[in-house]
Amino acid sequence: MTRAPKRRMLLSSLVVAALTVIVGLAAQPQSASAGPGVLPRVPRNAAWDVPIEDISKLGEPKPGLLVKSFGTINPVPYLDEAAKYGQKVLVYFSGTVNVTKGTVAPSAVAGFVAKVKTHPALYGYLSVKEPSWSGISLSEMRSLYNAFRAADPNHPVVALLGDIPHFGTSQNPWATGVANVLWVDWYPVTYSRGYIATASTHFPKVRSYVASVTPGTPIWLMVQGHGYRPGDRRPPTSAELVRQVNDGTTYLGAAGIAFYIWDHAAYDSDFSRNPKLWATARSLMTFNYGTVVVPSR
Repeated sequence: MTRAPKRRMLLSSLVVAALTVIVGLAAQPQSASAGPGVLPRVPRNAAWDVPIEDISKLGEPKPGLLVKSFGTINPVPYLDEAAKYGQKVLVYFSGTVNVTKGTVAPSAVAGFVAKVKTHPALYGYLSVKEPSWSGISLSEMRSLYNAFRAADPNHPVVALLGDIPHFGTSQNPWATGVANVLWVDWYPVTYSRGYIATASTHFPKVRSYVASVTPGTPIWLMVQGHGYRPGDRRPPTSAELVRQVNDGTTYLGAAGIAFYIWDHAAYDSDFSRNPKLWATARSLMTFNYGTVVVPSR
C-alpha cells in the first residue's frame, strides 16, 4: 500500500520564557482505507479528562477533541457542552472494562452506545486503556471492537496502548480488528532520570509494526503534562513538552497529540494547575499535522 512521503519537522525556534513556540510539525500522509469507505477525520489535538465545568476555561485555541470517561453518569450533558464550543468527544465507557479483574463486557456496549451515537458532538469510542497492564487480551480487545462497530458503524474506535517497549509482543499485542485509531502513551519526564530520551529507539518500531500489520492506521501520541511523585513523574517544563511533541512527530509520525492530563486530583500537578504549561500546549495546537483519514476496518 503506497504512502505519501513525510516531511521531517523543523524546530526553528523556541522561546520558553515568552511562551512562544515555533515548531514546524511533520505532515502526516493520508491513510489508505481498508474496507468500504472511511470514518471521520481525526481531530489534531485532544485534552484528556476535562470536567464539564472546565470546558469553557480551556482558552484559545481549544483542543478539537475531549476525552472523557463515563460510568453511571449520563454523557449527553457533557456532549452538549462540548458542542457549544465546536468540540468533539471521545467517550470511554468504564462499564465495558473491568481493569481490576482484566475483563471486558462487550454485551454492555450497545446500551451505552445507544445514548450517544446520534449526538453531533460524538467523535468516537475509546475501547481500552493500557490493556497490557490490566491483563486484557487481544481476543478481548477484538470482542470490544466488534461490539462497538456493530452498535455504531459510523464512528471510529480508538485503543490506547502503553508499555511501548513491548508493543507488538505477546505482552502488549496489536493486530487487525482492534481499533481504527491507535493512541500510544509515553511519559518520559522523571524526577530520578530527567527526560528519558528513548523515543528514537521505540517509536520507529511501533510505526513500522503498525504499517506492517494494520497499514494506514493513524497513530496518536499522548504526551505527559502531569507530575506524580509516587510514579517518578515530574511535571515537564515548556521545553520538555515541546520536545515530546517533536519526538512524536519525528519518530512516531503522530497524526495528533493528546495532552494528558487536564485535571487529576490524585496527581501532584496537571495542566489545569499549570497555566504556563497549558499555554505552551495551546501554542502547539496551532500547527497542522496534515489531513488524516481513518480506515473503516
